[in-house]
Amino acid sequence: MELTINSYNLPPETANDIREYTKKVQSGEINSLGISLYVPSIYQGGISTFSTRTYVGYNNKTYYEDIVVYNSISSETQIKKTTKEKWNDYLKSTLTAIAKYYVDKGLDYVTQGAWSVASILTAGIPAQVSNQTEITHTAKLIQSIAKKNTYVVLDNQYYFGCRSENGTTYFQNFTNVPGYGQLNNASTPLKTVKLPNYDKGDEKAWFNYVNGGFVEHFDNYSYGGVVFPAI
Repeated sequence: MELTINSYNLPPETANDIREYTKKVQSGEINSLGISLYVPSIYQGGISTFSTRTYVGYNNKTYYEDIVVYNSISSETQIKKTTKEKWNDYLKSTLTAIAKYYVDKGLDYVTQGAWSVASILTAGIPAQVSNQTEITHTAKLIQSIAKKNTYVVLDNQYYFGCRSENGTTYFQNFTNVPGYGQLNNASTPLKTVKLPNYDKGDEKAWFNYVNGGFVEHFDNYSYGGVVFPAI
């Protein structure tokens, strides 16, 4: 991690994003599926002027941006446990996933989707399982989140101005039946959520770099009332 940060001479905000992700992996909060780093091409003595990531943007000023795409899968987590006798009642319910994110230091929510439990838990419970057997619905959250940092370039100095995120998520679902193991079920549809300032980082950066920059980010996800950590 530090070798990558030093090799590309990453700005401190981007470097800290990568370190925070690494801490979550090391603590077991998330399981890494790898990261991809998109930065301007570098030549001896500076950043290439031909790079598409250094550009003239809002108010005719020069901006630098880098993007790091983080991929992860969560640990398998219990969503619901109930008896076979009540399983059909559970199949009649719905599950809603919510992405929480911070905007201007306030908490906003984005509804990603609501799904019929019956359309997700398609694997049938074996007939020989008794009605009092406890059946458990578990799930894993798969995320791919692009974090974009935009800097204002003034007199060859880089001033952090805006960080925003764009991400895709879905949930893998499983049914666990004692004595019969785990049954694989359908995944929820792939959902994409782009935070409000992802495509206007230059404008947001221009108005916020003098105050230390503007940040909006995904916080957590709730699925069936169970919280999954965001990257």
